[in-house]
Parts: sequence; structure tokens; C-alpha cells
Amino acid sequence: MSGTGIRGAAGRLSGFTVSVLLVTLFGVVTIPLLTVAVGKDEWGALALVQVVAQLGGIIVAFGWGAVGAATVAGIPVDRRPAFFRRSLQARVLLYLGTFPVLALLLLALTGDLLLSVLGAAVYLLPYLGANWYFTGEGRPSRLLLFDTAPTLIGAVIGVVGTLLTRELWVYVLFQGIGYLVAVGVSAVVVWRSPHEAGFIDRTPLKTLLASQRHAVSATLVSGLYVTLPMVAVQIFLPSLQPMYAIADRLFKYASIAFLPIQQFFQSWVPVDDAGRPRRMRIATLAAIGIGVIAGALIAVLSPWASTVLLVGEASVPLSVSVPLGVAFVGIATAAVVGYACLVSLGRVRALAVSTIIGAAVGAPLIILFAILGSVPAVAWAVAISELCVAGYQLTVLRKALRARAEAEAA
Repeated sequence: MSGTGIRGAAGRLSGFTVSVLLVTLFGVVTIPLLTVAVGKDEWGALALVQVVAQLGGIIVAFGWGAVGAATVAGIPVDRRPAFFRRSLQARVLLYLGTFPVLALLLLALTGDLLLSVLGAAVYLLPYLGANWYFTGEGRPSRLLLFDTAPTLIGAVIGVVGTLLTRELWVYVLFQGIGYLVAVGVSAVVVWRSPHEAGFIDRTPLKTLLASQRHAVSATLVSGLYVTLPMVAVQIFLPSLQPMYAIADRLFKYASIAFLPIQQFFQSWVPVDDAGRPRRMRIATLAAIGIGVIAGALIAVLSPWASTVLLVGEASVPLSVSVPLGVAFVGIATAAVVGYACLVSLGRVRALAVSTIIGAAVGAPLIILFAILGSVPAVAWAVAISELCVAGYQLTVLRKALRARAEAEAA
């Protein structure tokens, strides 16, 4: 890579890092503030709502959040706005259909009507956004200004309002306003981008959604076994739900912190030239290495961090943090191998197969260990499932690169 290329890559990576760093730091700070304002049980209920809403969000995003960035990076610049516009039309319809189902599910789990309805409406909104589009463009400044900033401003107002009123719904409401502004502003910015005059994407909705079937299958199955531990603990071990919720939240923050790496590789790997296989190998090794380091930090620091963030009301034991650290190695590897490398090779179906394998292995174990009353065993089930996903994707990538090398040599 030339000096100019290195500087450009570093600039994009640092730009994506700013957005992720702000979101992560603010999320960490809100945990003790909300715990003080409404108590650990209410915070635990909010964490459950947010995690389960991710499952509904997968339906709304319908694969665009997973493969959209790599797809945008690979299509002509002047046709990108039309691609986004059509995806947004489809996602709005999916939002309207998913909202009532999610609200009923949350009500069954929490018993809180206001939090369930408001939470379903609010936490589905980010999946209408353009963060994946800005990532594919390699434009982190747009991501920061038009997506991250409005979201954070709404959340800040929500935290202040909750501290003043001691009402959790205030936080959720203002977070929703921030999300709504981000979605609206981002859409306007994309639509006003230079585009091919007269070109309109007239792909029928049914055809459009069918083209996303492998991507949404992958994210949906993955979402099921990612959400399952929280739901299982809530049902079978409710007294331990706040503890597992903070462990899960710290694990998720590590995943969010990894996003700039994933976003960079999603826009760097797909460049269509002879250097793509080399970039894929570099990306894979980087993902594994960073995953190991971050996983070790999760294992060691989660007990201390959880005690601080929940102001001493709960603490994550090493028996839970260690398996979640191991799971992160799989998460980091799959994030890059799957969504940067395999997507750019057109192997989206492999993403779906890998998540099915992970779910088939992990889901029964998660439910069994929750019934048996062992949260550490539930965490190990998560680790096993994530490593299965990453292992399968690595195998597919290795075979694909080998086949390409043999074809070029022939």
C-alpha cells in the first residue's frame, strides 16, 4: 500500500473510530446514571428491551445493515442514492409490520406496557438509518454528523430528563427523538447526493426482498442465538438477569468498539483489482489478532467494570467474563471474514449457513444450561456457537481463495 493509500486508510479508520468511541463512551456513562436514577432492576429491564429489539431490528434492516456497506462500496457512485432510496422504502414497510409484534413480545417478557410499546417504536428506528450507506461510501464524517450526533444529543437530553424525573420512559422517548432526527437527516443527505440523472431503481419489492434472503437469514439466525441468552436468563434465572445484562452489555460495547475495524475492511477489501485476495488475508489476520487481545480484556476487566457501572449492586464473575471473552474472538473474526471478505466474493449464502450452524450448536445448550441454573455454562454455550460460526466462515474463505488462485494459475 502506498503512502497516500496508508494515509487515506488511516483517515477513514480514525473517522469511523470517532463515532464509535463517542457512542460507546456515552453508553458506558449512562449505565451508572440510569442505575442511580431508576435502580438496577429497571435498568435490567431496559437492557432486555434493547437486546430483544435487536431481533426485530434484523427484520427491519432485512440484511442491508449486514451487507449494505460492502454492496455500496462495489456499485457505481451515481447509482448509490437510488439503491438507498429503494432500501428505505422497503425498510419502512418492514418497520410498520414488525412494531406491533415486537411490542407484544416485550410486553410478555417485561409486563410493562409503556416500556414495551415505546421501546419497540424507538429501538427499531436505527434500522431505518444510513450508517451502513455512509460506511460503504467510506465517508465517516457523514456518519458522525448526520447519524451519530443527533442520536447522542437525544440520548443526552433523555439521561438528564430521567435524572430529574426518575422516570425511565423519559430516557427512551428522547432517545427515540434523536433516532428519528438521524434517520430523517441522513435520508435527505443521501437523496441530495450526486446521482445518475433519470435513473430510478424500479426493482419490484418482492424481488428486492428476495435478493436479501441470504443476508437476512444470516443476521436473523445470528440474532436469535445472540438474544436467546438474555431471554433464557430472564425466564429461568430472573434474579441473575441484571448481572448477565451488564455482562452482555460490556460484551456488546466491545463489539461496537470493533465496528471501525469492520467498517474499514468493508470499504477496503471489496476494491475490484488483483490485490483483493491479499487484502482478505490481511483483514482476516488482523481480525483474529484484535479479537484475541480484546477478548482477553473482556475476560479480565468485566468483573471490575460491572461493579463500577452498577454502583456495587451487581458484579460479573470471571466464570462468566472468561467465556464471553472467548466468544469475542469468534465475533471479531466473523465480522470481518463474513461481512467484508465473503460478501465481496458473493458468498452471502455462506453467512446464512454459518449462523445456522452456530444456532444449531448454541441454542439448545443455552436453553439447557439456563434450565439447569448455570449462567457460566450459558456463557460458554455462547462462546461455542460463535467459534463455530467463525470456523465455518474461515473454511469457506480459505477454499474460495484457493480456488481463485488455481483458476488464475491455469
